[in-house]
Amino acid sequence: MPRSFRPLARLVLAGAALAAATPALAHPHVWITTRAELDYGPDGALRAVRHAWTFDPTYSAFAVQGLGQSPTGPVNPAALAALARDNAENLAEQGYFTLLKVDGRKQDFGTATDPAMTFTDGQLTLRFTLPLKAPVAGTASLEVFDPTYFVAFSLADGDGFATLAGAPAGCRATAHRPKNSGPAPAATGMSEAFFEAMTAASTYGVQFANRIVVAC
Repeated sequence: MPRSFRPLARLVLAGAALAAATPALAHPHVWITTRAELDYGPDGALRAVRHAWTFDPTYSAFAVQGLGQSPTGPVNPAALAALARDNAENLAEQGYFTLLKVDGRKQDFGTATDPAMTFTDGQLTLRFTLPLKAPVAGTASLEVFDPTYFVAFSLADGDGFATLAGAPAGCRATAHRPKNSGPAPAATGMSEAFFEAMTAASTYGVQFANRIVVAC
């Protein structure tokens, strides 16, 4: 499988077929709108990040093919639950596309928990929780991005990009969006061969990263 297909294939295996069926598309191939809930403990330390990722309609329609209770019926809840579990497991290989720093220090996550997936108004939404290995207090910086830019992540509009659960009084979340972000496909001007040579260690996608900063 070409390397450029791997990030999406690990998100949802059906994505590889979607990418293969649309070879003319420049990167990215999939768009995800993100919302995050940062969960704080009674001591004011950040202890978990709860993600909600909504996939674009085209990818969503492709990913749910064959998951219906009947050819024309609704998506099978059991199939969605299984898909959510597979996503959470496979995303671990990519570090969950999530980078969290507190006071400038990178934080480590435990295994994702509470995976769930819904299909509403033609779009899939994946939810899961990333517990920190060690709760920590301080100024938090949260980024979600694909280093290979196969998947484009963007923050939800308005104030919906983040919520703070149990945070100390006075804490505030601020969104920092890249200048070249937006709902329309980005024209990178790069060939597919350029992206196929990338790995998870690549830094190309960093320039498109959105960042949530929580200061208390």
